[in-house]
Amino acid sequence: FQIRLKELEPLQYEQIFNCIEKIEKMTWAQIYATSSKGAGKRGINWEVLTHQKTSSGRAIATIRVSDKFRARVTRLGVVMFFISLHPDHDSAYKGHGEEDI
Repeated sequence: FQIRLKELEPLQYEQIFNCIEKIEKMTWAQIYATSSKGAGKRGINWEVLTHQKTSSGRAIATIRVSDKFRARVTRLGVVMFFISLHPDHDSAYKGHGEEDI
């Protein structure tokens, strides 16, 4: 995550921190409510990757940072952990899971 964060272009860097600021103001119920498919997508669009789990068995999800930028995340209690950043969007779905969190 840290390596990818350092590689971001200035606009992408701004997008990830804007996303984090938005998340900080949301409850988990609001985050989950942003999950939607197809037309009318809204918010951070929490999407659980059913085929991926962390090494401890926690669900891995993707969230929308921008139209073309997603992040892989997991939840531990009240905290959202960022696993990886994907400015190219599609690569967020190609992970294999098993990350140590």
